[in-house]
Amino acid sequence: MKIPVIDKEGKKVSDFEFDTNTLVRDDIFKKAYLAENSLFFQSYGSDPKAGKKQVINLSKRRKAFRTTYGRGGSRTPKKVMWARGTQHRYVGAWVSQAVGGRRAHPPKAEKKTIKTMNNKEWMKALLSGVSASFNKASVEANGQRVPEQYPVVLDSSVETLAKTSDFKSFLEKAGFSSELERLEVKKVRAGKGTMRNRRYKTKRGPLVVVSNLENPLFKAARNVQGFDVVTPDLLMVQDFGMSEKPGRAVLFTKAALEEFSEVMN
Repeated sequence: MKIPVIDKEGKKVSDFEFDTNTLVRDDIFKKAYLAENSLFFQSYGSDPKAGKKQVINLSKRRKAFRTTYGRGGSRTPKKVMWARGTQHRYVGAWVSQAVGGRRAHPPKAEKKTIKTMNNKEWMKALLSGVSASFNKASVEANGQRVPEQYPVVLDSSVETLAKTSDFKSFLEKAGFSSELERLEVKKVRAGKGTMRNRRYKTKRGPLVVVSNLENPLFKAARNVQGFDVVTPDLLMVQDFGMSEKPGRAVLFTKAALEEFSEVMN
């Protein structure tokens, strides 16, 4: 497949030969997407001693001091609230049905939350994501608005753009005006997420892949709402997905795509 290479004026200057004939496997892509997301889960669980910190010193024996024998009480573990000699008041403790007792099946921090998959399977998922991202029909099916000449590769002249305003001007010249309008939508999240540093919901936009982190385009593109910027060596399967579906608009620079092609081959 020949992909047009455009300069910072949005005009075609050459073509880039890239193989995008990989069969898109949605099922493998989703499996890899979920496996990568599991790497960022934070372990959580209750204190192993929660609900077990009460002093349980009541005996069930007949002649023991402070016994419950003959008092018509259940065998539930109890703790003494007050005592006058052998007379005492007690309440249930420790067990799950008692107030302040342990939970029957609490979440455990040692639970294994990381999902794994084979390397060849993950590579297949990555190639599926790349192929879907270079397919205009797949990208538009996920709600993104791309120009008629999509897919495109960015020329080295685009990498010199150091300001976000200049990069936005380039996107408008390249035909991404409708996509920029779509990304301007910003809504307040419903529910308790507004109190947990997740107040606003924004749209997911195109992915920009640059050759290195020192590239001026890296800082210019990352400030555009909805855009993500990454280098070829840090690409993941979830970078090419819209939620769990493959087919996200991607803008490779020519140097980045050459590096990526060498690694994949």
